[in-house]
Amino acid sequence: MADRLFVLHNPKAGGTSVVSALRALFSYEQQCPRIENDAAEHRLHAGRYSAYAGYSFYAGHYGRDIHDAVGGRTPCVTNFRWPVARIVSLYRYFRLVVEIDDAQMIDPRFRAVALAKTLSLDDFVTCDDPAVEIHTRDHHFRQLTASGWSLESDGDLASVKTFIDAMPWFFVCEHPQESMIWASAVFQGRVGPVPHLNETGAAEAAAQLSPWAYRALDAKNQRDLALYRHALDGLLRAVSPAADAAWASTAMRMSA
Repeated sequence: MADRLFVLHNPKAGGTSVVSALRALFSYEQQCPRIENDAAEHRLHAGRYSAYAGYSFYAGHYGRDIHDAVGGRTPCVTNFRWPVARIVSLYRYFRLVVEIDDAQMIDPRFRAVALAKTLSLDDFVTCDDPAVEIHTRDHHFRQLTASGWSLESDGDLASVKTFIDAMPWFFVCEHPQESMIWASAVFQGRVGPVPHLNETGAAEAAAQLSPWAYRALDAKNQRDLALYRHALDGLLRAVSPAADAAWASTAMRMSA
């Protein structure tokens, strides 16, 4: 079993239950407190994360910048979801679940939520407002290169794919059973069950968008789509019969 783990939690991609299952592997004292959860908090930290070093378990909507600052060689895992479905789910969450008052409606920190409550789905996903695009343009790619909370990124697809390939495990939202079969092998059966995820399916998400909005959103997320396909291929290889030896090798490395 891993004695350290850093979860790069991709928002609205079925990761909450996964994080809970992984968190149970570590004592309370081993778990790092919450670091940041939005772009405003990311700007406040300004790269200063040394106070959070020394824990065995990290999990949150954090980027690779935080891992590199505090996690060192701590193994990383993450969660994937088809980008179109993830963003449709994000819009519905902002519009229907998140509650903000009149003062917050005009607060720049809550601008994305305020726009989700006033714009149609088509207009939200095609909006070029930076407060929205930080959520809707290649968010996972930016998270795995530096931070999802910044629109700036100088990473490239090849290096991110290499980073993903080095992960001992990851979760694909559309394939929970296969993901947890892999987890059972990697974590030596120590990860508890993940509750059924009532997520918006790919077909349902696509049907909610007009053709022009779908194409625009797809164009905004070409790198996230490439990473999703890469991860899905990796997951299916990992759960194939030929992967048994690799599973054993990974488990041995993580318990060393």
